[in-house]
Amino acid sequence: MVRELRRVLLDPLRLAAAATEGRVSLEAAERHYLRRVLRLRPGQAFGVVDGRGHLWSAQLAEGARADGAWAVLEQPLAEPLAREPAPWPCLGLAVAPPRRDTGVLLRMVCELGIDRLQWLQAERSVAAAEAIRADRQEAVLREALEQCERLWLPSCLAPEPACGWLAAAPGQGLALLATTRRPGLRSLGAVLQDWAGPTPPDSVTVAIGPEGGWSPSEERVAEAAGWRPVSLGEGILRSSTAAVAAATRLAAWREDLPVSCGTSPRPCP
Repeated sequence: MVRELRRVLLDPLRLAAAATEGRVSLEAAERHYLRRVLRLRPGQAFGVVDGRGHLWSAQLAEGARADGAWAVLEQPLAEPLAREPAPWPCLGLAVAPPRRDTGVLLRMVCELGIDRLQWLQAERSVAAAEAIRADRQEAVLREALEQCERLWLPSCLAPEPACGWLAAAPGQGLALLATTRRPGLRSLGAVLQDWAGPTPPDSVTVAIGPEGGWSPSEERVAEAAGWRPVSLGEGILRSSTAAVAAATRLAAWREDLPVSCGTSPRPCP
């Protein structure tokens, strides 16, 4: 029954502020989505998610004014219909934005299960690479989360210079640098299989370069910082294709981990 509810993402702070009333006032975009896209009528049920692992069932209620509508929660805020721990291990991508369709890339990696996306400005990034505004990124992630029925909203971080970010980023997780034209590279899938036992790393991040590939200096900096070069296959992929391929393999690897691995009590940093 839970998965049959079409969903709308509401900000956790708005939900908390309305906890005593048991209902949340809907904003214009939310009213449009429920009324026009889902074609719901007053009294019909839908799901409310907060992007932090919780799902409630709710009913649409409308006021006397045309611009007034509420989500009336059917469970107390502290007792959601469904509760899900943070995804673990945390799956991350660091990507130099492609020339176009950045929003499509963002939507696909969200639907595939990526938890954190870091945009990178690489030395060979194309000058015409599409920039996507923060508000548009938020809208794309919101729509993707509602569509694929995830309960945790991924984070999307502002662009950073690739060399500096690669030098500082690995931390305690597994850091993998997707690259090409280097003999003897192990595949991403093979490297992930090395960590398929009961003690996987807390996070896995795959860095995807621009259309022109990583520069020699970027690869040197990354490897000196602990990034392990891996292959995504014999072909030369566009950066957007490479990101989706990496996201697919990461998600499949996490899904196949032993149940005994457990889950993290916290979202990805």
